[in-house]
Amino acid sequence: MILDDQKEMEKLDLSKVVASLEKFPEQCEEAIASGKKFAGDLKLKKPERVFVCGMGGSGIVGDMLAGVFPNNEIRVLKGYGLPAYVKNGDMVFFVSYSGDTEETLSAFREAVKRKCEIFAITSGGELERECCRRGLACMRVPKGLKPRFAIGHMLFPIIAILEKAKFLEKQNLDLVIKNLKETRDEIKSSKLMKDNPAKRIAYKLINSVPVIHGFGIYEPVVYRARTQFNENSKVVAMCETYPELNHNSILGWEDTALSRNFSVIIIRDNSENERMRRRINFTKELLKRSARSVIEVWSVYPYELSRALSTMYVLDFVSIYLGMLRGKDPGDDSLISKLKTILKEQ
Repeated sequence: MILDDQKEMEKLDLSKVVASLEKFPEQCEEAIASGKKFAGDLKLKKPERVFVCGMGGSGIVGDMLAGVFPNNEIRVLKGYGLPAYVKNGDMVFFVSYSGDTEETLSAFREAVKRKCEIFAITSGGELERECCRRGLACMRVPKGLKPRFAIGHMLFPIIAILEKAKFLEKQNLDLVIKNLKETRDEIKSSKLMKDNPAKRIAYKLINSVPVIHGFGIYEPVVYRARTQFNENSKVVAMCETYPELNHNSILGWEDTALSRNFSVIIIRDNSENERMRRRINFTKELLKRSARSVIEVWSVYPYELSRALSTMYVLDFVSIYLGMLRGKDPGDDSLISKLKTILKEQ
């Protein structure tokens, strides 16, 4: 079994993404320290609302913030330009790991015209250069990672800034790091499949389409998981959230001939209220009769940021392990690079 053979895994992992992912807790520690230092030099006032602009592996940062802090007005913008309602005085974060994401740069230039309160998170590129020319706040993060594996570097500086601005309450980030390290100990690549839940989940997904279900704080996690299966496993994947999926998609599972092509991962935790639990359990019993497999991933931590990030971390590993089971280099994203090259030529 390739997942229990470190040398065979290394042969497939040409981009060394396993090493990047296994250092994720340390990445978060570094980002917390550098983010607090960066925020300490800023003069901030509490904004009424916050916008986060970014695409792909950078854009997921905004999704995570909005999902984990639903009581704060954080809106995520993905695309060219800005909606008309973004105005002077709004706090707007521009997240682009490369610094050259054309959609994010388009939105950034529009925000400059509207005199928004601008913060950039990037490893360099045009975004950093434009911030330097205009004297705008720009947090530079380390280079050399795939954007989808640099989420810690991009997420925690924003949390530090929002804490400093009194937009977010102070977070227990030491506990988050502790919980991420505990999670890594359970799913790291050196741990054999018989003791590794992430490897066992990946094995159950072979030759099927992954579908990820979640609710509440896990809405961005299921979306992140879908994109990680796309990028790391090189498979089509789907994601849906409760209770919305109970109003439409459950009817599709009645066709067992088609649904046998799908495997469903349901994210669970003890914060489910009674009605949500009944919805999920009803759906689970339906899926057991029709899907290839039904897998529950339970989050065990009491702290919401820990629950969201640790569950994301598990599913990141699952996507890498599934890619390797399929004989794929999980770090290969040459097709996306090809599209970017074509767009630059026009």
